Amino acid sequence: MKRKTQCDRRICALLNEAEEESRCAWAQTPEDTQAFSRRKADGSLVRPHRGLYVRSSVWSKLKPDERARWIIRALAKLHPDWTFCLYSAALMHGLPVSYRLLTCTHICIDPSCSTKSSADIIRHADTRTDRVAVIDGVRVTSFASTVIDCLRVAPFEDGMAIADAALRTWGVEHELLEGMVYKLAYGRRGYLNALRIARLADARAESGGESIARAIMITAGISPHDLQPTFSDPYDKGRTLRPDYLFKLKDGTTVLGELDGKEKYTNERMLKGKTTADALIEERKREAHLSALGMPIVRFSMDDVWKPGKLAQLFAVVDVTPEALVPGDYRDTAIKPLDYRSALPSLNAGLDPKPGY
Repeated sequence: MKRKTQCDRRICALLNEAEEESRCAWAQTPEDTQAFSRRKADGSLVRPHRGLYVRSSVWSKLKPDERARWIIRALAKLHPDWTFCLYSAALMHGLPVSYRLLTCTHICIDPSCSTKSSADIIRHADTRTDRVAVIDGVRVTSFASTVIDCLRVAPFEDGMAIADAALRTWGVEHELLEGMVYKLAYGRRGYLNALRIARLADARAESGGESIARAIMITAGISPHDLQPTFSDPYDKGRTLRPDYLFKLKDGTTVLGELDGKEKYTNERMLKGKTTADALIEERKREAHLSALGMPIVRFSMDDVWKPGKLAQLFAVVDVTPEALVPGDYRDTAIKPLDYRSALPSLNAGLDPKPGY
């Protein structure tokens, strides 16, 4: 009994330490392994990755992106020489990564290494070791390398979310990103995919959801003409309103688009001290003020975005179709920096845009 009590205390201590560091725990002795297995069998623990454990009550409260970070932090502590890349590195850099891309962990390995990928870990042969950052104790590929690597292989919609977030972080427009794609991806697999995304990226998108929705619109042939346009509030001339998207039709009609994201009602950072009820009331008030502008408004959710054809169907109700739109898109209204080349040294030393950009 005494030995069992000591083991229980040890397992509890391992789990507590892991939770304090926002990571998974692992067994350090054969006895630990048996104890973790018993607790997994009775449902008190979950094993999200081979050899890693978390209390079920804790795991159930974590969103998919944070769950992935817990796994990454644990693996980084177990293998301090590992360098995480692609979507795993993007997560640690704070970039928006679609949940559907978080099914495994990505690390860089030397091309001469014979170790193969597994169901949990995807190993990428990479000899580049000069651009590595350490975030929260985790070795990851540099911000620039991570962004470009993701754009090479990510689906169009998911890549757009990462590209837009990168531009927001750097405070520049897509010309710089195009140059970096050329510098870091030219001649590599996925170069054209990365270049296409870079040319359509825009820093004005305020969330990954907005970026994904815009990518779906582009694919459907209904690219918006402006993002986050500013209007004077009809009820308060001293304030402004900024809908997510604006479309111009050939008949002179202007249509607005609004993504209704659930996170603004539940994310403590976005609530900024307000309650969910306060946020809902504030959003209803904003909707009323937008409606007073006298323009048709299409409101949609992320469920609508991900449902094939649904977004185009919703916009078609107010005649936003490829045939009805005025030529041009949101890139015509982008605010260009005075000299985007001057931002290069502080972004990633030695990186220069393609000549002529």
